[in-house]
Amino acid sequence: TYQNILKNTTISEEQKSIATNEINSINSIKNAIMICENLLTIKGFDKNVVLVNSESVNIVVKAEKDLTKEQIAQIQNIVSRELNTKIENIHITEKNEG
Repeated sequence: TYQNILKNTTISEEQKSIATNEINSINSIKNAIMICENLLTIKGFDKNVVLVNSESVNIVVKAEKDLTKEQIAQIQNIVSRELNTKIENIHITEKNEG
């Protein structure tokens, strides 16, 4: 939709600027999610998904056993840093094997 706004010759420059800012914002979030998922994989959480909405970040990680406090803190640190969100807005769900 934003790309169509940029291509439309009848749209004002102000509206095109807003569309460009929205595209940049979406791309920044997508990049931060990818970085989080890659860093979590490097830290040993091989299967993980990071989901972001306007109010919170949800992380699902595959674990053979319950996550330790240290592992939870590690996940929170990565996500908080990369997505610039408060730890209280980060929700971690474990998907246990079996």
